[in-house]
Amino acid sequence: MKKYLVWLWQNTRGIRLNMLVRIVAGIGRVAFGLLMVWLCKRFIDVTIRTGTADDILQMIAALVAVISGGIICRQIYYYLGVKASAVQSTAIRLRVFSHLFRRQMFEQKELHSGDVTSRLEKDIDVVSNATTSLMPDITVTLVQLLGAFLFMNMMDARLAWALLLLTPIFLVVGKIFARQLRKMTLDIRRQESIIQMLVQETMEHNAVLRSLESGDWVTGRLDDIQQDLKGKINRRARFTVVSRLIISSSFSFGYIIAFIWGALQLRSGAITFGVMTSFLQLVSQIQNPILQMLNMLPQAIHASASIDRLEELEQMEAEEEQSSGQLISGPLGVSVQDVSFQYADGDREVLSHFSFNFHPGSKTALMGITGAGKTTLFRLLLALIKPNEGTMTVYGRKGKEYISEKTRSNFVFVPQGNTLMSGTIRYNLQLAKPDATDEELHKVLHIAMADFVFELPEGIDTECGERGGGLSEGQAQRIAIARGLLRPGGILLLDEISASLDEQTERELYRRLFEAYPQKTMIFITHRQLVCELCDEKISL
Repeated sequence: MKKYLVWLWQNTRGIRLNMLVRIVAGIGRVAFGLLMVWLCKRFIDVTIRTGTADDILQMIAALVAVISGGIICRQIYYYLGVKASAVQSTAIRLRVFSHLFRRQMFEQKELHSGDVTSRLEKDIDVVSNATTSLMPDITVTLVQLLGAFLFMNMMDARLAWALLLLTPIFLVVGKIFARQLRKMTLDIRRQESIIQMLVQETMEHNAVLRSLESGDWVTGRLDDIQQDLKGKINRRARFTVVSRLIISSSFSFGYIIAFIWGALQLRSGAITFGVMTSFLQLVSQIQNPILQMLNMLPQAIHASASIDRLEELEQMEAEEEQSSGQLISGPLGVSVQDVSFQYADGDREVLSHFSFNFHPGSKTALMGITGAGKTTLFRLLLALIKPNEGTMTVYGRKGKEYISEKTRSNFVFVPQGNTLMSGTIRYNLQLAKPDATDEELHKVLHIAMADFVFELPEGIDTECGERGGGLSEGQAQRIAIARGLLRPGGILLLDEISASLDEQTERELYRRLFEAYPQKTMIFITHRQLVCELCDEKISL
């Protein structure tokens, strides 16, 4: 519990003033409620019996004012709560999302993107609601419980303590309830993530699934998983209903006991009708806060499960800070000396004592069978992973730097396949350089053989669907090449960039590329004979 309270407190930065005002408004509502109890007692016992007409009108006005004050405080409390929840959900999502871009890749368990999406949506909403509401709600509820108890204690100390002493019983029941509810909630969260994964992958590979004619089978599988989820939700709902039924029944019997006690006191003349009215109102004001706190328990349990899932994302090992990238000027080379690497979950070394010197301005073809280590070498050069042995340096006329996250800005990486995102062509290009001018965009599009963009109805502002929807594979690949060329680095890492191009277009692409950047070092992963012929050197892994 301490761990979750600390987490919740740390995540209230930026809304603490909001929470303070909410607590004040909530306490104001409680104060108006207790004042209402006192005014009702006085109205029945004094004003109605001995007051003048003016006294009655003044009392009615006071009752209306107190009711209005309570309503205003309640609305302020609600409005600030909605506002704080919106602020907090965006802040938590931004922080976790940012951390995902700093985590170490390929060296730890990779979470499914659908599972991550589920956490960034549902779990953050649950946690932000808990962060913004639980602390004020608990504070105000405790104040209401204490105020009502003290007020009742003045009227009848025995009944006040009898009602309060029931609380430990409910806390024990609540603890048992919490343990089971948390387990059920975690199961439901995991099942929701599985559904998110299936839906996301199905939409991404929709064309493949249609070609396999497996749409009905996949739909049936989704139905099975959803039926399982529905069963788990129903089991949790039944468990919650039964638990609440037991607790609510106990409180209802407590209210009946209080009512009978008051009626007997009234019959014996020990209390007045005003005291009886106030007494019943106070019983409600003691029971309701306890019930509210028990009702908060499921919300707290759901939040604790979501906190654990978000912490799993935030506790992933992070890269070094990239606040100051080391961009080296002039022609650059890369020296790889005796480098070995094996993935954490791999059964063999992908690279074993590999050495090579990529000279400044050289053009090198990197060849080899699948799994030989071509992509792994690119990941090492980009510092997405680190070698188990050996050293790698970027060097130029002004010295050298060991490869790390800070040297990443010296590399231009164009991956294999369609890597465009939904949005305009301009947006996809700006991912590499947000402040790129139209002149710069036109230049790289021309070099990448993507002049077709200028013939589109909306030109560079043409909208693309997911994964470049609306464009052919070759068109999407050429835009991705143009995007990479906007980067300032002097070393180009190009992975099968012409795989979707015909031979004539491919030849012209390389002519433009070599002509535009004669001093840049280029390393090509390729299986194409043409590329090997154009390069200075060839490496076969």
